[in-house]
Amino acid sequence: MSALLRVQDLRVRFRTMGPLKALATGTKAPFIDAVCGVSFEVRKGETLALVGESGSGKSTIARTIIGLQRAVSGSISFEGQEIEGLRGAERKPYLRRMSMMFQDPIGSLSPRLTVRSILTEPFRIHGLKDCDLGAEAERLLRMVGLPADFARRYPHQLSGGQARRVGIARALAVTPDLIIADEPTAGLDVSVQGEVLNLLARLQDELGMAILIISHNLNVVRHMTDRMAIMYLGRFIEVGSTDGIFDQPRHPYTEALLAANPEPDPDAVLNRIELKGEVPSLLRRPSGCEFHTRCRYAQDICGRVFPDPSADPHDPKHSFRCHFPLEREAAPQLEQQTLSAAMAPTSIKA
Repeated sequence: MSALLRVQDLRVRFRTMGPLKALATGTKAPFIDAVCGVSFEVRKGETLALVGESGSGKSTIARTIIGLQRAVSGSISFEGQEIEGLRGAERKPYLRRMSMMFQDPIGSLSPRLTVRSILTEPFRIHGLKDCDLGAEAERLLRMVGLPADFARRYPHQLSGGQARRVGIARALAVTPDLIIADEPTAGLDVSVQGEVLNLLARLQDELGMAILIISHNLNVVRHMTDRMAIMYLGRFIEVGSTDGIFDQPRHPYTEALLAANPEPDPDAVLNRIELKGEVPSLLRRPSGCEFHTRCRYAQDICGRVFPDPSADPHDPKHSFRCHFPLEREAAPQLEQQTLSAAMAPTSIKA
């Protein structure tokens, strides 16, 4: 299947101080690299997850794809057409085919606009003047299971779950091919999380759209996604099918993340893995493998040499960066999570 979205060697950096201060202090590189050479693709109709601790670069990738952040280098192509570097009217046709659900369900909605205005704004932005905006607002509300009279409400009159549904409706307004969902269950009650995830899954089946999902919730990732990429300090350290990574993680960081996942069975025997130390600062990246300062398997070479990507011989699409990957036989076997487990809140901080 051809790639809908392809990202190649994407690099994003942020300035840490102004030019004059950098000159005065003799700082040669007043930047931090938030995303370092990331490459992936999303195929039509599939769901890919970006997983990692806060600050690992997941949301920065999403904002760069949608055009809210500029890349230093790299390529972003949509159905074979390069879109990185396009701005304004040149990028607009592609933005109609991509939508983003932001992390804060209420904060991402303008407090000055009614729900009707929020839902119909994409039609006005893209110049779709021939449609009945009132009817479109009702159609979108109906699609996400909200009554038509919600069109007259303002964001402060919505609960978190209702605001999230409005955000989904807005993202679907002009029928995009790709939705970027940044923490779609953040801040929601467990029961509401289930409703939102089931809604996204149903709409994906009906509309055939692809989803790039960013989440800390590993149970949500297991329930929703086809493939996943694990991020650490702005890099992908393991990429593969969701089932393959959950069943046979090869990178020690992935092993620790999965081991920290909450288990709904109170009688289950837990095999927690404690990661020593803090996440390194992006201002002072460790040499060699950047995870070696917290890795229980680290050896001398890990602090000196950055590992090249390796492919699992049993699954060529499962890749990882590690000098001493976990043996397949020794990797922990994780049972398939039920839908109720997928609703459980989680934190990936180990």
